[in-house]
Amino acid sequence: MTIAILGAGAIGGSLAGYLIESKQDVILIDFWPENVETINSSGLHFTTPEKEFHIPAKAIHPGQMSSLKEDFDYAILAVKSYDTEWCTQLIKPYLKPNGFIMSAQNSINEETIANIVGWSKVIGCILLFGAEVYAPGKIRQTSAYNKMLLGEPSGLITNRLEKIKESLANSGEINTTTNLWGERWAKLATNSMSNSLAGITNLGSSEIRNNPKVRHIMINIASEVVNVAYNLGVNVEPIGHAPAELFANAPTKKSAYEKVVGYMTAYTQIVGGGRPSLAQDLSKGRHIEVDYLNGYVVNKAIEAKVDVPVNTAIVKLAHSIANGTPAGISNINNLLSMTNY
Repeated sequence: MTIAILGAGAIGGSLAGYLIESKQDVILIDFWPENVETINSSGLHFTTPEKEFHIPAKAIHPGQMSSLKEDFDYAILAVKSYDTEWCTQLIKPYLKPNGFIMSAQNSINEETIANIVGWSKVIGCILLFGAEVYAPGKIRQTSAYNKMLLGEPSGLITNRLEKIKESLANSGEINTTTNLWGERWAKLATNSMSNSLAGITNLGSSEIRNNPKVRHIMINIASEVVNVAYNLGVNVEPIGHAPAELFANAPTKKSAYEKVVGYMTAYTQIVGGGRPSLAQDLSKGRHIEVDYLNGYVVNKAIEAKVDVPVNTAIVKLAHSIANGTPAGISNINNLLSMTNY
């Protein structure tokens, strides 16, 4: 298959490496000129907990797309959520008649994509591993294992899902799901817990789960996310191996709270020592995705008629830090006072 990947960062680059290894024809489309130049001249260089390896790859800048000679069987969006709409518009004319778009992003962007190309041309890919770009063309994967889930909005297991699953077989654990929305909300809970709090506190993925005060905020964030999803009729899948119902009940039931703490502590062995993407963006002075993570929850809570004071406070504090307030563990006390938790 001929595949376009929009965004050659940690996730787009990782997916490109796996697909190229399985002999797929992949073109990366990226907006960072130095990254494009390095990928074309030196390929992609990967560092994982187990090994280092190099894969030759092709990349272009969006300004070069008019010279493409062949349309794509499908495109992968591996860009920030705030770039979803215009990137979908950008790639739409370059899809084959039966081509489609796979969102490999944080947040829940399938509806935005479907509004442009139609629901029949949308599938979701949920990635459960951590990675970062530390130099042009160089990607460090930080998780102890890689896991991916592929799903259709309809819940059907289709031939195209199976073909993509086969082409990514060397990436680690990869499965199809009949409950894309439940998996999306579970991942949204994980991102809403970890991404913003890592950025606000300047702690890593494992550190936030091991700090009792930070973990307390995380549990309350996830409880709000799950209760919003439940009120919208979503059957939320497990969050970091913990049943979603435990998170929903944790603020009011001691036994549920203690079980969640156990799951989260054990999960630190899986997430590794990396930093979530929003924390990376804050440290580099980039635009942040908080409005599409905790902010998405806040917006959906209005529809669901659920109060979400912790997620609301997180959005405000994350924007404050993006605008110059220092990141640090002292911000947890600010959050606790803002939410009465």
